[in-house]
Amino acid sequence: MLIFSWTNPVTTVTFGERNVNVPAIPVLTGLFVIFGWLSLRKSVHFFVISILMFTIFFLITGVMGYGWYIMEIATLFFVMGLAAGIAMSYNANKITKLFLDGVRDIMSAALIVGLAGGIIIILQNGNIIDTILNSLSESISGMGKMASVSMMYVVQTLINLVMPSGSAKAALTMPVMSQFSDLIGISRQATVVAFQLGDGFTNMITPTSGVLLGVLTMAKIPYDKWFRWVLPLMVILFLLGFLLLLPTVYMQLKGF
Repeated sequence: MLIFSWTNPVTTVTFGERNVNVPAIPVLTGLFVIFGWLSLRKSVHFFVISILMFTIFFLITGVMGYGWYIMEIATLFFVMGLAAGIAMSYNANKITKLFLDGVRDIMSAALIVGLAGGIIIILQNGNIIDTILNSLSESISGMGKMASVSMMYVVQTLINLVMPSGSAKAALTMPVMSQFSDLIGISRQATVVAFQLGDGFTNMITPTSGVLLGVLTMAKIPYDKWFRWVLPLMVILFLLGFLLLLPTVYMQLKGF
């Protein structure tokens, strides 16, 4: 981090169409030294939390300032895992075992993302996406922008009930939705908000979520009892999502 601060004293951070030069890396390095020292005075667990926190900060800086993508982000989190393991005084064998346990947990989601990517390739090479976009644009074009983005919200919500993986759903639907939003004159930010809201709320009731079912099993709460209890909240959040979509449609957003 010290070497990176020396070689990159100033970072050009991009905010939409604006570029701002800030000493991001030296500042983050200095703050990490301070917070790392303070957290170690408490316990090593606080130090690990500090590593996680600054990993997020470096992630934001890398994406906005250096154009990081999947490879760089994956490397960053891999190094974070190694640093946390070393901080906990784990040997190489235990770090490797914990890493493999983590891989085992996300393997199903990774396979879904890969299969979703294959579906997108088939749709693109077969010119199927163009047909879908044309049909959607013709059926929704007369509904207005608000109705169109609301339909996107509904579609994303329904898909989330059977596909709880946000990354897989994004790989499958966003290539279509982003192009469709361009056709009907909606900003891509509005499309992303519709995706995020549709992906978030129903995670608390989707029966295909391994995390939800696992937590309910550990808490010994039957799914049907949980569903009846949380359903009123889901209705409120779903309606709130429609209200949150209003500013994204009528605001002039740039940068995408």
